[in-house]
Amino acid sequence: MKQFSYLFVVATVLLASCTEAFKKSEKGMEYKIISNGSGKTLQNGNFFEIQVEQTYKEKGFDTVLYDSRKFANQITSIDSAGNSPMPPAYYKIFSQLRKGDSVVVKQLADSILKEGGNLPPFIKKGGNLMAYYKIVNIYTTKEAADSANKAQMKIAQTKDSLNKLVQIKKDDKIISDYIASKNIKAQKTAKGVYVEIIEAGTGAKVTDSVGVKMRYTGKSFAGKAFDSNIDSQFHHTELLPVEMWEPRVIPGWVDGLLMLSKGTKARFYIPSSLGYGERGQMPAIAPNENLIFEVEVVELTDKKQAMAEQMAMQQKAMQQQMQMQAMQQKMKGMQQQPPANK
Repeated sequence: MKQFSYLFVVATVLLASCTEAFKKSEKGMEYKIISNGSGKTLQNGNFFEIQVEQTYKEKGFDTVLYDSRKFANQITSIDSAGNSPMPPAYYKIFSQLRKGDSVVVKQLADSILKEGGNLPPFIKKGGNLMAYYKIVNIYTTKEAADSANKAQMKIAQTKDSLNKLVQIKKDDKIISDYIASKNIKAQKTAKGVYVEIIEAGTGAKVTDSVGVKMRYTGKSFAGKAFDSNIDSQFHHTELLPVEMWEPRVIPGWVDGLLMLSKGTKARFYIPSSLGYGERGQMPAIAPNENLIFEVEVVELTDKKQAMAEQMAMQQKAMQQQMQMQAMQQKMKGMQQQPPANK
């Protein structure tokens, strides 16, 4: 149920094709009710099942943020006293709805940013957030809502498994066709990463108990780089440490690295399920996008050394942050000082 609070914060989806004008609401929101339902409107204390679709649009960019039909509907509550995840502005809108009704909500990204709302980095001023909500069912007791929520969780699990299987098959075909078209010699791991060895290493093999220091460049299959610690335009050229016993990188990297040795230069062709998945990392990485990483294993360290280096890096980062804060406080104090008498 808590997921719904996020949906309200990042409000919005497909604009319904109806001619009625939008009504103005609070905090720069506008809404349009499409009345197809019957029965009583939502009452304080009611729970309801809602279908949600959301999109974001700006000049030259249009993307679907969320569609509950691909996963499962949400179950939430309505309460004017603020005891539900629904913000007050939405309460005024949803309290007008009945089972079967829909509502389209639109809001400028500027309004959310002005209120200090947390939005994904690709959402910028001037963009439009739009959402389409449909009231699928209304429940008058928590027991009925909990039962409906359990049913939706089962639906979500089933759809998630099916969606992943379909996506894995789709990704594998795209990657295998690409490799074949380029006459690339690559070995497929058990999990589905294709590894092309560019230059074989002669050092120790990577295992799940070592630290790996790497150079890398990440690219789309179209060849556009989105991150690198080799290319200075990305502003971080230090070697990337990866603790293989507790890796903080995408699963495709872990799978690929275990095929390499110290000194190896390789290219990973990573399916989206082992990359950034259905959410992606917008705007650089689209949802369900397959990725290519050019990597080099520069150095291997044992766990003790890797942990010591990691601790040193954390301490250095903390010191830099403290120095920055001290400098900001000093500058603030200087700005607040009254001008000297002439």
